[in-house]
Amino acid sequence: MEKLSNHFTGVGVKLLSEVEVNPKKSNQHELQGVQKLRQILGSERLYIESTCLYMGDDDTDRLSQNGTLTWYDARENDPARSAEFRLYYKSSNEPLKSAAAGDTLIYAHRPDGSLLLVIAPQESELRTALLWLFGVHEEPGTTLEIVDPTRIEVPVSLFNYIADEVGIAVPRAGADEDSWLDLLLERFDLKFPTTRKLSDLALETLQHDIDPVSAPDATLMALIEREEILFKQLERHIVSAHLVEHANGWSKDVDAFISFSLSVQNRRKSRAGHALENHLEWIFGKHGLPFERGARTEKRSKPDFLFPGSEAYQHDDFPSSKLHMLGVKTTCKDRWRQVLNEAQRIPLKHLLTLQPGISEHQLTEMGDAGVQLVIPSPLQPFYAQGSVETLSSFIEFIRGHHHGGHC
Repeated sequence: MEKLSNHFTGVGVKLLSEVEVNPKKSNQHELQGVQKLRQILGSERLYIESTCLYMGDDDTDRLSQNGTLTWYDARENDPARSAEFRLYYKSSNEPLKSAAAGDTLIYAHRPDGSLLLVIAPQESELRTALLWLFGVHEEPGTTLEIVDPTRIEVPVSLFNYIADEVGIAVPRAGADEDSWLDLLLERFDLKFPTTRKLSDLALETLQHDIDPVSAPDATLMALIEREEILFKQLERHIVSAHLVEHANGWSKDVDAFISFSLSVQNRRKSRAGHALENHLEWIFGKHGLPFERGARTEKRSKPDFLFPGSEAYQHDDFPSSKLHMLGVKTTCKDRWRQVLNEAQRIPLKHLLTLQPGISEHQLTEMGDAGVQLVIPSPLQPFYAQGSVETLSSFIEFIRGHHHGGHC
């Protein structure tokens, strides 16, 4: 588990008001109702380095801007009156200019004294994941609420997935936990192994501490957590060496540096999805379920898991009621729609994700489209009771249709 306090010393959340972001209501460019931030920022005038993010669902609807915020007492020249603290932002702050009343604003104070301001539009599907990331488990209101980061612990893998997904730059969570670097270098030297090999190593280091048959949900979370830690430790070692080796060259070739940076990000995202599939494949095998991974159905469609497999699927006389599929995505957003075109003989599509919380609107939309969400039980507190299946209940569902035997 990762403590939020390893990355932030204080967190606050509120809904933005008209006077804070609507120039027709006020041109003061000030975030108000922030008295509770004194617990984090103190009572002296400050000029705070900041990063402000506007997090729309589409990459084209996201803004990031660095700047300086002014923390001050609006009544500092009138000591007879009680203090009224505000946070001033410049009129050129594009993320805040894009914000609207009712959007969620998250303040995250870093150990170096800088502030991260994250704005999530009301209808953003990322909003729930952002609130989870910062330890906010209650619906925010117009009054600022302070979250104590020392009391918030989240799975390392999910912290990293969500931070990557929303584009928040934080040190890689879990990189220093229970150092496995000697073992990693012994096995793989200074090279990235295939995802399968890293998944196998995660299993090897955990095999005596997990029970895939009686506790598949907890086992899945433990495996992805361990693999995430292994990968981040190896990644940091390899990338650091690469940075040192190519530092001088990149100072003259920015495009080469950007290309390398993109390769790091793409490797992270690709590995995470394949690792999740690897661990599910092992768990399904331990339960004796009949399945095929990556089987081709119609056209170029390849569901992540097909039950009982492509041979049965291709036989028209095999009953459709005994055919099932499971799509796998670390995070959903609108990518859940991709499974609608997979395995057309199967009307009910199952989709497993690690996204901690999806809006009721999207859950309803999924249900209406014939998609049933599967969420590991440790993440179910972020969902309305009965709205999603656990991995365990999905396994029982498949076993009930195939009696645990291979076809």
